[in-house]
Amino acid sequence: MLSSIWSDLEGHQQEMAGIHLRDLFQADLGRFSKFSIRLGDLLLDYSKQRVTAETLKKLEKLAEEANLSVHIEALFSGEAINRSEGRAALHTVLRDPTPEPFMLNDRDIKADVHRVLDKMETFVENCRTGKHLGASGERIQHVISLGIGGSELGPRMALEALRAYKSTDIKIHFISNVDGLSLASLLNELPPAETLCVINSKTFTTPETLQNARSVYAWLKKDLGEKLAFSHLVGVTANIAAAERFGILPDNIFEFWDFVGGRYSIWSSVGLPLAIAIGMGQFRAFLNGAHALDEHFRTAPFLENMPVLLGLLGIWDHNFWQCQTHAVIPYDDGLKKLPDYLQQLEMESNGKRVKQDGRVVNHQTAPVIWGGVGCNGQHAYMQLLHQGTQVIPVDFLLPAEGHADYPEQQQLLVASCLSQSKALMEGSLAESTLNANEPLAEAKQCLGNRPSNTLIYPKLTPAILGALIALYEHKVFVQGVLWEINSFDQWGVELGKKLVNKILPYLRDPNTISALDSSTEGLIQAIQKHQSKSLLT
Repeated sequence: MLSSIWSDLEGHQQEMAGIHLRDLFQADLGRFSKFSIRLGDLLLDYSKQRVTAETLKKLEKLAEEANLSVHIEALFSGEAINRSEGRAALHTVLRDPTPEPFMLNDRDIKADVHRVLDKMETFVENCRTGKHLGASGERIQHVISLGIGGSELGPRMALEALRAYKSTDIKIHFISNVDGLSLASLLNELPPAETLCVINSKTFTTPETLQNARSVYAWLKKDLGEKLAFSHLVGVTANIAAAERFGILPDNIFEFWDFVGGRYSIWSSVGLPLAIAIGMGQFRAFLNGAHALDEHFRTAPFLENMPVLLGLLGIWDHNFWQCQTHAVIPYDDGLKKLPDYLQQLEMESNGKRVKQDGRVVNHQTAPVIWGGVGCNGQHAYMQLLHQGTQVIPVDFLLPAEGHADYPEQQQLLVASCLSQSKALMEGSLAESTLNANEPLAEAKQCLGNRPSNTLIYPKLTPAILGALIALYEHKVFVQGVLWEINSFDQWGVELGKKLVNKILPYLRDPNTISALDSSTEGLIQAIQKHQSKSLLT
């Protein structure tokens, strides 16, 4: 981060601190047209951000001095931008439909990607048409998708978002946590002979996923027998050898690769459950929507570039206005799981305190991401956004049209969203209805001047969803570049995985000699005491 432009922006923020968003709109009746951008069917309105043309020029200079263009090209060209692990980050290749080869380490990885997509297409269509049968000849009616993190958040979010495009009677069930009650409740409802289990694990070593997989296999084996049970297992992994050792048949293994991070894996064979639900044609439309956004991100000038603008505005809010959290509020029930998905995408990617060169950062990095469906939030947490002591920037996402023929509901949905963004910007001080002499008059006031972005799209199609996810992916990349951190590793997550394997022996054998801290040891003893009482009763 270059101190000269950073200091310049700090000074500019002080100049802006006394200017209310109301003043900016009153001074420029054409503000919306100057501070909004369209890309195909997507519209980003950022006129309710505390920015002027001068602000944008300074933010553009910040991006230029960080050599953002060079970093963008490095992302797309396959450089090992994940320096700590020595890997490229080529999730963009997964959604590139063009036939031109893409060479990485002397191998055409695009040909590999298209080969797996074709294999997925055959498998998906066979499942949907009933050609792929269970071991006892029954048609597949249920798919259990096991995975955690990106292997679950992505497919689950996308399937919920695209439920209007579900075109099969096959039911998709997701299990991520190792709470046995969730798994038992699901298995009690399903017929093993009609059920496939998709095991999503990049390394095929993820403890939660593999434990659930062993339990599902035991359930299948009890009904189908040891050998036939394996034919109901499907592996999605970058570690083919480990999947085969587990017992999964080679034809049932779908590969993805080390150059794909887990939180970017929805575009790969990790999206197999989604493809089964919506069909491979719609899955390819989903990929194409993301690819169109990729091309825009790679080629558009910074101040006409939607992901770059979102990234710069986020840094402006977070680093210069000291906003510690960021809310994502879709007025679209299909996107109810988008905030959960973006929590991983943003906080796992940019929740770092050390720069690429090993130095500790001297500024804040990722904000806390949270949110939920808008109309519900209006009757819950939106109160804090309007009158709380924290200023929380918001991304509103709004479909112009719904998938159901309820025009009155759609009009109320649109009005609800627009009223919230207007109220956050304007507050109630613009109204002349408040009597200053009234008791608690100040408690009834909303100060406004709360920043927000609004993303509008016609309706939530596979292509639009693909574009929205890619938009946020590239926003995260922009911010990682400007914060000088590696957005593609996750050593904090890896530490938790290592400690699981260290603690498990103590839970399995109470006589194990302790080498743990007193808190962890005391908690284990308390848990084992409860477990021993349960065994006695």
